[in-house]
Amino acid sequence: MIQTNDVTYALCDVNSFYVACERLFRPDLRNKPVVVLSNNDGCAIAMCDVSKSLGIKIGTPYFQIKHLIKQYDIEWFSSNYGLYGDISQRFNWVLQQFTDKVAPYSVDESFLIFQGIADNLETHCQRLKQTVWDWLSLPICIGLGPTKTLAKVANHYAKKHKQSTNGVVDLRNQTHRQWALERLAVEDIWGVGRRLSQKLKLQGIHTAWDLHNCDYKTLQRMFSVNMERTILELRGQPCFAFSEQPEPKQSILNSRSFGNPISSKQDLKEALAYHTTRCCEKLRKQSSLANSIQFFLRTRHGDHPSATLSLTEPSDDTSLFLSAIEQGLNRVYDSSEVYKKAGVMLFGLEPSKGYQSDIFNQTQQRPELMQSLDSINAKYGKDAIKFGSLGFDKRWAMRANARSPHYTTQWTDIIRLK
Repeated sequence: MIQTNDVTYALCDVNSFYVACERLFRPDLRNKPVVVLSNNDGCAIAMCDVSKSLGIKIGTPYFQIKHLIKQYDIEWFSSNYGLYGDISQRFNWVLQQFTDKVAPYSVDESFLIFQGIADNLETHCQRLKQTVWDWLSLPICIGLGPTKTLAKVANHYAKKHKQSTNGVVDLRNQTHRQWALERLAVEDIWGVGRRLSQKLKLQGIHTAWDLHNCDYKTLQRMFSVNMERTILELRGQPCFAFSEQPEPKQSILNSRSFGNPISSKQDLKEALAYHTTRCCEKLRKQSSLANSIQFFLRTRHGDHPSATLSLTEPSDDTSLFLSAIEQGLNRVYDSSEVYKKAGVMLFGLEPSKGYQSDIFNQTQQRPELMQSLDSINAKYGKDAIKFGSLGFDKRWAMRANARSPHYTTQWTDIIRLK
């Protein structure tokens, strides 16, 4: 094999990821129209090409497409984020068999770096694509380019022209790159978006090729340094860092609307305890501590009662935050009000590694207990062991009238063969 020092970025993207996950254990759905709904079965957030051809668009409320679902016998599902997250991890594991540099970008997208392969990288990517299909039954498209932005552009065309490209597009060639950028609207460039594109169009910049040819210093002064980096990336000069580990979040939020409005203080306490538990799990996963917690509620009248509470020192102990939440709820709860939503946010984050506790502080830190709690739940399923504050009835839980089983994350949902 010929060796080279040239670096090529790739973006691997699963087509209609949520739908693909639902079809994974339901081969009877392979050629049927499928739609996945958002929290509380509110609106369509994912669909296959067949469903799109029937006139269903992303973000359309369920009640507006109910007649289409019945008319065309469309299979619809409530969101199953536990399943999607687990399949996403398996997807990235397969990618790691083809390169040791994989950086997940979202639940269904990952950036890769290929280096040292000069003889037909497209063939290498076709093997990767086929392996993902053989092992996980996930259809993917791959875009190749000398920068992350160009890899994104290539992936856009790979998805748009699946049949003619066989799902792989390479924009390392300057001629191919110009052809693609001349036909790409400026709002479709990674990181530009609708609002910024409107300002660019006022400057006579309508396509990615127009932006490619601009004076990047002028636009940097008009907009931001990210605009300069985007232009340089379109020209083939890498400017955006490739990080295999995501940057630690500066705050952690978890919130959901209730499946049914509630007024009971106990129900609110359980809902807030649930969100607090999820936030603390994310906190420990990124090896951070938090010194403050904030919760908010939403009433049927649109009011947003909230409370912010601080710990005496940063911690990742779920029980400390649960105690703080209970104190705050006692202050803001109104028994005459009806509540529709709750959320919790942790902030004041700092790395747990190397943190020195205050020897005069009496707060009890229990890292071993939290580690055991996370390990047990990772092995036996979410909330296999939990704090009593979370309760059992979950009258506040979201509507999920058509959620598929947790095939890969709960023992009780594992498929049984006769």
